[in-house]
Amino acid sequence: MRYVHLYFTCIRRSMISRLEYKKDTIIALFSFFFSNLCSLAALYFILQSIPALSGYTLPEVGFFYGFSMLPIALDHLFSDEFWLVAYFRVKDGDMDMHFLRPVPVIFQMFAETFQPEGFGELILGVALISVCAANLTVSVTFGAVAVLCVGAVFGAVIITSLKVAMAALAFIFKRSGPLLQIIYNFSNYAKYPLAIYPAFIRLLLIFVLPFGLFISLPVDTLLYGTHDPWLLCLAIILCAAVFFALAVWVWILCERRYESTGS
Repeated sequence: MRYVHLYFTCIRRSMISRLEYKKDTIIALFSFFFSNLCSLAALYFILQSIPALSGYTLPEVGFFYGFSMLPIALDHLFSDEFWLVAYFRVKDGDMDMHFLRPVPVIFQMFAETFQPEGFGELILGVALISVCAANLTVSVTFGAVAVLCVGAVFGAVIITSLKVAMAALAFIFKRSGPLLQIIYNFSNYAKYPLAIYPAFIRLLLIFVLPFGLFISLPVDTLLYGTHDPWLLCLAIILCAAVFFALAVWVWILCERRYESTGS
């Protein structure tokens, strides 16, 4: 309970700090929303030029794209501080103050920043799913809805775990941002149906960097009933648990190698 109270205290402090510059916060919210809207517009114009993408229609591709925004948005809300660790915090020597506090450093990183910009991405994803679903014949079952919820929530855990592990490498190499960016960019492939990719990419996105596991496969299950929803839920939850445990282990291991730097 102490850490729960401390977490919300830090988040409240972060929000108060952000709202000191209200115009900046509003501009950031709208800019993030607008950048995602531009990506959707580009996707729409591309698909307007072709009748289908490997047999997938515009509403189907839009549903995949919209759902992919949900776990990414949830991750963005709660763990954006790890980007700063990977790019700047270690390199500039700013991590020293975190190591001096009587609280685990990894906890401080989660509690350091709350990014309300993620709400714009979340709203846009839900809106896109709703619009596309209205243009599709979907047989909605409890299992299919459950696997979508599990995919969104535990998918965010997997994304965050990858981010934590890659950011931890900065303790050794001082800067791991480019590597984190490469790993994160693989999520762009999962915004489209896995069936359009070669077998190697499909296997990579399911078993190595499992963006396809919690984005594409749940949507396939809802739209086409291609997978057992309960087995898929179990696979996603187990994958999230394994990735999070490995991420924490990598963080602790790399944290022991930390040496102060900067000027």
